[in-house]
Amino acid sequence: MKRNRLFLGLSVLAIVGLTSCEKEIVSSPIYVDKLPKANITGYVTSEMNLQSDGAEFVPTGTKLLVEVNYSDLNGAATGKWKDTVTVDATGKYQAAVPANGSGVTVTITPFAFEADQVQPYGAFYKTVKKSYSAAFIAFTIRSGQAFSKDVSYLTSNLPNFTDKVSVSGKAQANLDARIVGLENVPNGTVITFYNSTWKDSVIVQNGIYSIIVPNGQLVNWKSKFIAAKNVWVTNTNSPSQSGYQSISYQYTIGGSSTFFSNTINNDLSAGEGVDMTVDPNANVVLVSGNATADLDLTTAGNESIPDGTIITFYASDSSWGGTATVSNGKYNVSIPKNKGVNYYATFVYNKKLTATTFASTTYTLNGTISSTSASTLNSNVVAL
Repeated sequence: MKRNRLFLGLSVLAIVGLTSCEKEIVSSPIYVDKLPKANITGYVTSEMNLQSDGAEFVPTGTKLLVEVNYSDLNGAATGKWKDTVTVDATGKYQAAVPANGSGVTVTITPFAFEADQVQPYGAFYKTVKKSYSAAFIAFTIRSGQAFSKDVSYLTSNLPNFTDKVSVSGKAQANLDARIVGLENVPNGTVITFYNSTWKDSVIVQNGIYSIIVPNGQLVNWKSKFIAAKNVWVTNTNSPSQSGYQSISYQYTIGGSSTFFSNTINNDLSAGEGVDMTVDPNANVVLVSGNATADLDLTTAGNESIPDGTIITFYASDSSWGGTATVSNGKYNVSIPKNKGVNYYATFVYNKKLTATTFASTTYTLNGTISSTSASTLNSNVVAL
């Protein structure tokens, strides 16, 4: 009887032991090593040299992490089988992973690395240290299968690096109407280059400028200068006295562009310029008048609208705009001649209804002024 009980106890312990060890056995290195294998190979590339077409092999020794879930081999197991493989001198990696007939999911995670990237011919920097990274890839493979999976790395600049481009060219303007074409701007003309994070300037010499700007970023430039220009002046009283004269002109240079490679040639032009001797008021009308509203119902007529009220003026064809600020119930503004101009303003005021009653009221000023060729114009405006 004792012998039978002993045998029964040993049997139960054996069953429990086998059940509890199943996960350990399937996930143990010795057990997994005996499983059938699937072979994976592939090339690992990236843009290592911008002076050649296509991608190049990444440095020898670049590492890839290869993983298979134990649960793919046995649903009762947990954890992962892992191996680290390296890229050889031919740019290739090889991995043998445990698999079965149902197939396992293999995940390959490329390790990030830093390496020099050869820049294009003539670039400001011959080589630039880049950060190389690649997203993980996953696929299913069965035992005995041979599978090819290439890996491609992408590059990015290191956080403390700003690539640069050398930009140069002519800086010219029409300084002499007697000659067809443009002439060099005066020596010493300053051109400012800038964007939201960077700013620099350059001085023009012999009509040439040269500056180093950020690579791949939108760059703006501007300059304003005054120079003598030879222009034809007609003497209406004595036509025979007409001829070319040197007159002061104001020139403006402006523009923007994005530069991606070195030794960029980018010529700049200030165009025809603006005659500084022309009266700046020759083409405008000075408009002025009273700005009123019915702010007090206890008295007859309108009152001056509050000081500081801003009236916006704008051309009907959207070619011009301006503002005027009311002071002592009056406004004045210069608008283009012979043009229809709209005006608009709004303000809030405590309107007096009776001797003791007030109401917060929103007033709107809205209308149109038509200018003529006259130099002045009186136009009263009323807010309702």
